[in-house]
Amino acid sequence: MSIAAGATAVDMNHLYIVGPAATDGQWTPDLPEEMVSIGYGTFIWDGYLGEGEFKFLNRLGDYNSSLVAENENQRVEAGQTYTLVDNSSGQGRYDFKFWNPEVGECRIIANMSTNPMTIKFRRPVMLMVGSAVRGWSSPSQNIPVFADDEGVVEWTGLLQAGEIKFLAGNNWSPCYNAPAHDEAFTDGRHGLVYNENGENDHKFIVPHSGRYTLRFNMQEPSVTVSAQAGPSLAGAFTAASGRYVVAADRSGRHLYFGAVPKRLFVRSLDGKVTPLQAYGGEEGRFSGQVYMEKGNYYKLYADESCPEEYCFSPNTDVDISSGATGNVAPMHGNSYTVGQTGNYNVLADFSGNTPSVSAMMTVTGAENITDDSGVRVSVEGRDITVEGEYGHVSVADVYGRVISTSARTSVSPGIYIVVVDLKTFKLIVR
Repeated sequence: MSIAAGATAVDMNHLYIVGPAATDGQWTPDLPEEMVSIGYGTFIWDGYLGEGEFKFLNRLGDYNSSLVAENENQRVEAGQTYTLVDNSSGQGRYDFKFWNPEVGECRIIANMSTNPMTIKFRRPVMLMVGSAVRGWSSPSQNIPVFADDEGVVEWTGLLQAGEIKFLAGNNWSPCYNAPAHDEAFTDGRHGLVYNENGENDHKFIVPHSGRYTLRFNMQEPSVTVSAQAGPSLAGAFTAASGRYVVAADRSGRHLYFGAVPKRLFVRSLDGKVTPLQAYGGEEGRFSGQVYMEKGNYYKLYADESCPEEYCFSPNTDVDISSGATGNVAPMHGNSYTVGQTGNYNVLADFSGNTPSVSAMMTVTGAENITDDSGVRVSVEGRDITVEGEYGHVSVADVYGRVISTSARTSVSPGIYIVVVDLKTFKLIVR
C-alpha cells in the first residue's frame, strides 16, 4: 500500500464510522461508532443506519485520519463491495462520503490490509423479533441475521424463553411464521411459512433460555435449531431511586454509572479546583467562571475533594472551547481542554437525556474589542450593539436562551452572552 509523503501510516488496530447516517444525524468525531476488529486489518460493524452520509476515521476524534468513498455520495447497496480511499492528512484527495439510501439494520465489513482497501455492505436476510429476543413493542426492536461470504445464513446467541418469529423487512409484514400455533422451537428442523398479509400469524415458542444456533435455508424455507445450556438472563442492576448518567465502554465491555451531581467542581491537572454554581432552577445544570489554560487538562467532580469515584470525564481528550460535547461519562478517564488561555464560562448540563459540557471564552465589560476579530461589541444604555465584519451573531441570556440574532438588541438589566462567529463575549447590562 503506497503512502504519500508526510502522511501517517494507516493504523490496522482501529476503525470508526462517523456521519449523520451512523451517529444520530450529526458529525461527532469524538463519539463515533467503533468497528470490531476480527483480524489484522479487518473490521466488522452491525448496527442501525439512518438515511444519509457517513465515512470512516482511523483515529478517534481526528478528521485528518478520514477514510472515504471513491465517488461523491457513493450509494451503498446490499451485497456490494466498495473501495475505501485513504484521505488522511497529506493525501490531498476529495472528502467523498458514502450515502445510505435505506434506513435500517446493516453489516459493514472493512478490509484495510488489501490494496485497494474495501468495505462490504450487507442488509439482513431476516430480523428476529418477539419476547424471546427484545420484545414486541416495535419491529425495530429486533436482532438482525446476515449471510456470510458463501451465502450461509446462521446466527448464534442467547434467547430467552418466549415467543419468536422472523421479519422479512423493517415492518411487521411480510414475515416468516411457524407452521402451527405455538410450535415448540426445539432442536431439529422447522419449516417457515412466508406470510405477506399478517393472517395466521403463528409464533414459535422458545421453551427455555439458553444459547442457540439457528441455521436458515431460504430456498425451502426452514430453520434448523441447535440449543445449548446457557446462563440465566434474569439478572438486573439495582440502585437508589434518582437520575443517573450511564456510559458504555464498547471496547472494554464496561458500564459506568453515576448519579446526576448535586454539586460540581472543575479540577485542573495542576490541582486547582473551581466550583460551578447551580442555575436555572432545574436539577443538574451548572455554570461558572473558570480561568483555563491551553495545554492544561480538566475534569469535572461531584465532590470538592475530587476523588476518582466522583469524576465525570470523556473517553478521549476533548476541546470544549470549540463547542459543546456530549462525551461525558461517570469515570476517571481522559480530560477536557481549551484552545487558548483565558477566562471561560463553563456550562455543564445534566438535565436532559444526554449530558453536555462547554466552555465559552468571556470578555467582561461595557465595551470590548478583540485584537484579532475586527468586531466591536458594546453596551449603550440597555442596547447591545455588534459592529464590524462577521457572519453570524446571537444574543443569549445567562440560561442559554437565544433572544436575538440581530446586530442591535434591546434588553433588560442582566448578564448576556453574545456569540459572534467563533468569538464569545459576556456582557453586563445594568
